[in-house]
Amino acid sequence: MAEVVAIAQDVQGAEVAIPWMEKAKATYRCLLDRHNAVANACNLKYVPVAIIVDESGLLVRAVGGVNIGDGEFRAQLSSWVQTGDVPTEWVEAEQPQPPRQLTEAEAEAKARFQLALVLLERAKREEALAELKKAVVLDSQNWLIR
Repeated sequence: MAEVVAIAQDVQGAEVAIPWMEKAKATYRCLLDRHNAVANACNLKYVPVAIIVDESGLLVRAVGGVNIGDGEFRAQLSSWVQTGDVPTEWVEAEQPQPPRQLTEAEAEAKARFQLALVLLERAKREEALAELKKAVVLDSQNWLIR
């Protein structure tokens, strides 16, 4: 049987992510990605997003936005979790494209974001915020940096 796992992507840590999980009344496993590893691996720039894989690690739905408040999507997800049968809508959806090469500005923004993470871990908050501000200017469409 499949399992739903939520991954909060927040550099500020559990103290910021936990209230959102509590508000959602999550009854499933919730993880925290402070280092943006999932977004980097999938070339993501926004949340929320659904990455739905089966037990063998194969993608069963194109990576993309999700609204758990959408009754149709919620029903599809519940059905898949309970039966393992991939909904027709997921199969017929546009297949994911391979990640594209980052522009120079996007690559620099990504590097500045990673530097900000290191600075935050070393309690250098003001320096980290300065790097994040630079990163946002370089890649204003990346909502994970904001």
